[in-house]
Amino acid sequence: MPAPPQKNVGSPNRPMPKGRALDPVRVLRRYWKGVPIWGIVGAIIGTGSFFLFSRVYPLYSGDVMFEVRPGLGEATDIATTDTISDKMVERVAATQTYIIKERSILTKAMQERSIRETVWIDQFLDPATGAVLIDEAVDQLLEEIRPVIKRGTNLYGVSWSAHVPSDVPIILNAISDSYMDRIKELDDEGFRSNIELFKDQGRRLGFLLQDLNDDLQAFIQSKGITTLDDARFSAQMFETQQLTEQATMARQSLMSLKQTYLQTAAKLDGTMEPTMEDRLRAENDPVVMRQEQTLEALQANLRALRERLGTTHPQIKESEITVRATQDQIESKILLIIRRNLTAQLREVDTSINTITTTLERTESEIELKDAGLRDLAANQSVYEGMESKRKRLEMQLDENQRLTSSLTLMQLRVDASRVRRLTPALEPREKSFPKIEIMIPVGVVLCVGAFVGIIFLRELMDQKIRSASDVLIIPGARVAGVLPDVEEDPSGLENPELALVSSPESVFSESCRQAWAGVNRAMQKSAHQTLLVLSAAPEAGTTTAIGNFSIASQLSGMNTVVVDCNFRRPSVASMFDYDDADVGIADLLANGATLESVIHHSDSGVDVVSAGTPANRLFQRLGSEKMKSILAQLRAKYDLVLIDAPPSIVAGDAVLLANLVDAITLVVHSDRDERGLVARVLRELGESRAEVLGVMLNAAVGTVGGYFRKNYLAMVSYSEQDDDGE
Repeated sequence: MPAPPQKNVGSPNRPMPKGRALDPVRVLRRYWKGVPIWGIVGAIIGTGSFFLFSRVYPLYSGDVMFEVRPGLGEATDIATTDTISDKMVERVAATQTYIIKERSILTKAMQERSIRETVWIDQFLDPATGAVLIDEAVDQLLEEIRPVIKRGTNLYGVSWSAHVPSDVPIILNAISDSYMDRIKELDDEGFRSNIELFKDQGRRLGFLLQDLNDDLQAFIQSKGITTLDDARFSAQMFETQQLTEQATMARQSLMSLKQTYLQTAAKLDGTMEPTMEDRLRAENDPVVMRQEQTLEALQANLRALRERLGTTHPQIKESEITVRATQDQIESKILLIIRRNLTAQLREVDTSINTITTTLERTESEIELKDAGLRDLAANQSVYEGMESKRKRLEMQLDENQRLTSSLTLMQLRVDASRVRRLTPALEPREKSFPKIEIMIPVGVVLCVGAFVGIIFLRELMDQKIRSASDVLIIPGARVAGVLPDVEEDPSGLENPELALVSSPESVFSESCRQAWAGVNRAMQKSAHQTLLVLSAAPEAGTTTAIGNFSIASQLSGMNTVVVDCNFRRPSVASMFDYDDADVGIADLLANGATLESVIHHSDSGVDVVSAGTPANRLFQRLGSEKMKSILAQLRAKYDLVLIDAPPSIVAGDAVLLANLVDAITLVVHSDRDERGLVARVLRELGESRAEVLGVMLNAAVGTVGGYFRKNYLAMVSYSEQDDDGE
């Protein structure tokens, strides 16, 4: 029999992933009972915190509000303007809340006599003198005062909290009074500064206006201006405009004639074809017309000869030659006449160009003389008009300056000119702002549940155990060969899973075994494998269960199957098929103490079994010998499938010896027990062997872990229950 193909699967050099991919739904589903429990604990903690803080640390909050006013547009306005943009309100409110927290304003507020009546100020009294430590009190206020801006309104303000409710209005109203005094000072200072600025500008404008009047009188006298008529409407300007129009028309005509001259010259040079108009003019020449009449007579005679004599008669050929000769003469004559006409046209255009050029030069000279006179006339007029316009502007500016000065003086006297006013004073709060039961309980619930969820997710991130197929897939070079469910979740009440396909073939576990074997068998058939080594990374992973059910599934599918127990340390395959594990078996065959036929047991299920052998001959060093290789070759020739059970790789090196003798390997991993690091190490070791690693068989997977396996599991349970109901 030809040797099976050799194929290694795995990437032993691929680095381990740094993190673990978590399924949040799967994690929360596993620990969902803890969420309501810790929610109740959080509610209890929140309630207890409410009563504790209410006794030891209550807070009472209050605020004082101000209004941003649109202000006066004019000093004579009856009321302020109606509207102000939201952006402007937000900017003014943000600026004013910053001003309220100025140290100078808070310092002045702390100097009020009413402040000494508060309990809050007692912490800032000097023990020796009893004086208020104003700087320390202001520092405390800067940390505790919070700005308040009401979005969508013109309101803003500040809020403050204290342990004694009566302290709140005293402190806030003192700050409000100090702030309003500061606003009044700023407004008065602004008005005074603006009024003084306008007065200085008015004096400067008066001096400029007086100097300009003196300059204007001197200019009139020096230039001898006797009239103020506009030079643009004089007779000289009208004549200049007429000459300009004539010059423009002459330039246009000259440009058109030059273009015509160039086109005509190009036609004579042969660089440009004559136009249809040139040809028609030549064809209308009397000489050409007489020749065309002759041509028509010859053509008529030719047609008559063709009708009478036929097309091959000699007289017809002579007539055709005469017609063509006449046509050539006409064409030559037309070309000659075209050239004659173009030559005459070229001379005519050249004469016109010279005439118009002379006229244009004379007109431009006259325009230049007229312009010189107009410039002299308009120069003085322009200077005068500029000085007069400047005088009018200065007079208007002086009038506007006086009006604004009067308006500012009047506006300063009005109470509603300020952009800010106090809307409501601070009142003594009647309820505590902290703690509040409607906040403390939700906060306690959120903190406790959040801490619980955070801990379980941290635990999951640090946990290296394999629980689902997705945990297998993140191992380098690993793939899932199949998933076997936890026997305890089987609705059929399966007790012994080792030969479930025999004892309970309709169970969910049996169906999962059939599906898993179908995938493994498909991979083996694809590569023509016959020997399959089934081992685990750690003890109690379920290797014997997988081998027993795989052997039954393969036998039921028509394959001649043998199971060989190479687990010399804890053999159990023979006992699973109701044989003694100490009977003559593979160990005796390796020790040359038995023949192949004598160690094969034929079970009732149709699967042949080879036990581990007598304890005295169980030397695992012989598993990698040439004798073992020869035995496997004999089994390949005798059976379609050879299943080999091996001890866990973590406790014995037997699997490594067998890995180089078999065709394929399947690693059985116990869910929620084996760790990813161990499985990855075993896969790396197996990947260096000659056998193909078909994948990882996940055993005892819990259906509640989520993912595709949960969906398949629920579907099989539902289908099984429907069958039971039907029965």
